[in-house]
Amino acid sequence: MAEIPPYLRVANLIKAEWFGRDAWPSGTKLPTQEELAVQFGVSRSTIVRALSHLTSDGFLYSQQGSGIFVSDMAAPCASASCISMVVPELGPPVIVAVCKGVEKRARQMGFQVLLASSEYSLLRERQIVEQHAQAGSKGIIIYPVTRRRKDLDTDYLTQEGMQVPLITIDIVCDDWKCSKVVFDNFRAGYEMTQMLLMRGHRRIAFMHTHSDRLHSSIHDRQMGWRAALQDACIDIPRSYEKWPVSVHDFNVGLHDGDYCDIARSLLALQPQPDAVIAWADGAAAHLIQTLSLLGVQVPNQVRVTGFDNDPMVSKLVRPLFPTTNPDFVRLGEIAVDALKHLSETATRQPRTYLYSVPVLWRSHDVKSSPTLVQGSVSAISR
Repeated sequence: MAEIPPYLRVANLIKAEWFGRDAWPSGTKLPTQEELAVQFGVSRSTIVRALSHLTSDGFLYSQQGSGIFVSDMAAPCASASCISMVVPELGPPVIVAVCKGVEKRARQMGFQVLLASSEYSLLRERQIVEQHAQAGSKGIIIYPVTRRRKDLDTDYLTQEGMQVPLITIDIVCDDWKCSKVVFDNFRAGYEMTQMLLMRGHRRIAFMHTHSDRLHSSIHDRQMGWRAALQDACIDIPRSYEKWPVSVHDFNVGLHDGDYCDIARSLLALQPQPDAVIAWADGAAAHLIQTLSLLGVQVPNQVRVTGFDNDPMVSKLVRPLFPTTNPDFVRLGEIAVDALKHLSETATRQPRTYLYSVPVLWRSHDVKSSPTLVQGSVSAISR
């Protein structure tokens, strides 16, 4: 799946600026195309396409010889047809897919979507949510910044009395007092482990992240891995329990040298694993590359699996490895449906919507086509 085209990214950033500050009321003249090109670091042709897109959507209007101006629609949700989406950034394929689903479903319901980036800042995420709520958004979908445990005491999502309906997507926390739309990652971890067991693997390690880092997708997959091994009456060696957290605390992003340490520590585990479930495709790809450099045959000696069917990894990395095939576009659509349901319900009782994730078994040594479980969604009232 391609990234968001540059002109759409610029258009979304401009919409977020209009929505988040009072400096551009209706009738405000935009800077020149040259000035906008410098501001956003893109070509003039990209600015022309972005402004054309916003004009066709009704956010701008032009006056011959005078310039381009902000229309009434760009005033902070003066109409009752705006919902907001806040994401950490606009580039990753996963987020692009969610945005496509939100945009598609919102348009079907007659909503305009205003998109803003938190830039992986919890403070900025909160500020954007508050600004959009005060400006009149009918509801806000949040792809949350990953919290740490210490953040929960002051986290705005743990507070009561939200001004507008809120939905978090993909990342969840039990303490948040809002509805959530999330993949069934427990089942994904369970079924991935089962698939490895079916192929004769018994020494299966899971790539843990620090318990202080509240990344629910990874922790749920870990619980699924643990449950599948327990159901198969296979004990988890003590040395597997905190690997590779004992090597790296994940306070900063991982680099090639970190993966070298992680791979060496993996090979030092006793008993040595014959399979590893990495927390995502990117981590799996790095681990496979590092193991190969260390002379380990993958998947013959150690099979590595991932999650999320990352398109860039699938395109560039060989051998292909097992992963999951989540429908992030559909997840975005479900979030809009849930938001609409909340806005029409007086009580606004929080719900968690679980959407199933099929395992995609890919490997150069397996010629049969993968069997994908049909996705389904269920709602759980808190």
